[in-house]
Amino acid sequence: MHESVQQFVERMGVVMEAEGLPRSAGRIFGFLLLSSEPFSLDDLGERLQVSKASVSTNARLLEQCGMLERSSAPGDRRDFYRMRPDAWERVLQVAQKRWEVMRGLLTEAEATLPPEMETARRRLQEAAEFHAFLLDEAEALIERWRARQRGAGTGGAR
Repeated sequence: MHESVQQFVERMGVVMEAEGLPRSAGRIFGFLLLSSEPFSLDDLGERLQVSKASVSTNARLLEQCGMLERSSAPGDRRDFYRMRPDAWERVLQVAQKRWEVMRGLLTEAEATLPPEMETARRRLQEAAEFHAFLLDEAEALIERWRARQRGAGTGGAR
């Protein structure tokens, strides 16, 4: 692995760890962000010098977050992982789902509180409104991102 790739992979691990994800997940993400081809769990483990179990766990986590996608090859029983072509949009869509669940929980809880808990009710209402705001803004961001991608003409970054 080229030294600049290795440095980027390590730095991505540290950055994503600061965001609450395992460092190994960040390293996998960084490596696949720079890779044009999919990699098997074995290949990822070998290149990143981590166990297959760790790669498997963290690749599935990144898949759930919308960053990676799993594929297979004809005649090969192994799973392969690569960056989703729409990873950035997908990450925001995954967050939208979490925000929708949170908004629902807050709204439901606010409706069931006893009358004497007015301060708590206001807090829940504000939190629910904040999540509704996030949902509205995320949808607008996705539309702006799509328009920007169309304007770039390549579907890729500028």
